[in-house]
Amino acid sequence: MSDENVQRWSAEADRVLRAIGWYPGRTVSTTEWESILHEHGGFTIHDAARRFLTEFGGLVSEERGPGRTMARMGFRLDPLAAEWDDEIYDVLSEEAGAYLYPIGEADRGNSYLGIAPNGAVYAGRENVTLLADNAGKALEKLIEGVR
Repeated sequence: MSDENVQRWSAEADRVLRAIGWYPGRTVSTTEWESILHEHGGFTIHDAARRFLTEFGGLVSEERGPGRTMARMGFRLDPLAAEWDDEIYDVLSEEAGAYLYPIGEADRGNSYLGIAPNGAVYAGRENVTLLADNAGKALEKLIEGVR
């Protein structure tokens, strides 16, 4: 494991991310997601969302059970989970005070995941909560079950 990833997230997060298909230098195209979300929901991608999805898009974690301070919920990093829910994202963005671009869902679809232009990741459906101020920490919290 490189020192870069030790600083980016915990060993447990690194283990889970690698088990679900992430690896250093991973890149996937975001073109189809961007097109569909723009066409169906009017979403306009920003750089932080594109960087996140290029590296982590398409990953799914089914990790559930006890965590450090709350249950592990599992997540699916597929922005199309919000394809028809632009109005929900408008409300979440307003609450967050920043435009949130969909990056997936957690807790079997009970919570959307959105990323702000500054890289902060938020979770919510009826109201929004700051998950972490950067993507690495957000993934770590989801994987390890940290409130």
